[in-house]
Amino acid sequence: MMCACDEVRGHRFLPHQLSEGCELDTQERVPVTHGFQEGVCSECRGLPADPAPAAAIHGRTSKIRRYYWRELFFTKEAALHDWDSEHPDATHDERRSAQSAIEKAVLQDIKELHASAPKYAFTEKSQAEVIDQYSVEVEPLQATYAKVGRKGAQIVVGDEIISAEEFALRHYSGQGWQVLQLESVPFHALFGVMMWIVIQDPIDPKNRIVSFGDRTAYEERRTKEPIWTHLPSDFGSAGYGIRRATAIEKHFDEFLHDDDLEWLFDYWRFHSENLRQYLWAHRPEDVERARKLLEILPPQTIKAILHYLVQDYWGRYLGWPDLLLHREGEFRFVEVKSSSDRLSDDQKRWIADNHNVLKLPFSIAKIHRIASQA
Repeated sequence: MMCACDEVRGHRFLPHQLSEGCELDTQERVPVTHGFQEGVCSECRGLPADPAPAAAIHGRTSKIRRYYWRELFFTKEAALHDWDSEHPDATHDERRSAQSAIEKAVLQDIKELHASAPKYAFTEKSQAEVIDQYSVEVEPLQATYAKVGRKGAQIVVGDEIISAEEFALRHYSGQGWQVLQLESVPFHALFGVMMWIVIQDPIDPKNRIVSFGDRTAYEERRTKEPIWTHLPSDFGSAGYGIRRATAIEKHFDEFLHDDDLEWLFDYWRFHSENLRQYLWAHRPEDVERARKLLEILPPQTIKAILHYLVQDYWGRYLGWPDLLLHREGEFRFVEVKSSSDRLSDDQKRWIADNHNVLKLPFSIAKIHRIASQA
């Protein structure tokens, strides 16, 4: 059932979503049988509004955008609908300009509303609290920053302006470490290659044929031919890991033997192409980095990472560290932060998960500003 306070907005803007809902943990579609009813939501019962912050993605990283996403959407759509009614002959460019202005005005109104009468309490842990709670080692580095740096390049080294990640890479290389640049996508590629055969298992009753655009063609601005492949309807959810627990364990026991991981990766690379395309883990350089992980990390660590991801892929696929340091059987993951950079929500969640589940050697390299150079 749905709360009656949403009935007008629901029929006006989301009529296609009123007859069916989605169980988030399993992605199962369920019929809505009782429609709109009075007093369903907390606010209509005189209680504080229940926060349901959206994921932090590009263009939606601020707490206002994440917590007030429903209010922003409905208010913007109503204002845009009214504008369209008043300007039936507007050009495409005029409408785009109006939409941009409306979005800015609505966002400002929500900010002012939150400042005077906050609807939601932002209760997420701060960066300092996360670092302290999970005993994260922070290594202070010092660098000269360019006053005006190019995107992704802001630290001055001699005649060069380089990124914070490149600065850290050179620092650790100078200490005798070999350094593999990572972030999240190589882990997606590793997962796609090593887990495709269980994810796309044809005897899984929830597997069905899906299609999506070719990622490589999209990046190369070519005509996108659809890719058709098998994918379970609940893939990536926490419910998938629970539902398929027996099949997943069988996959690890029968295929992922310590001595076979590198050979299996090479053999499955081609066969996993469609799943990796779906995961945006299709680029050759990311696949090569995934292959390198198998050479650096112990087999049990590789399998722990795969277990961790398959249990809740969409909840855990982001937030991985920037660098992997390794030398003579020793390894450590490092997240690099410039002087003004802070941990994202996904990175905070990964740090907590690493402390509680993965237990990988991890630290933060914080590059402090010692001077600015024109």
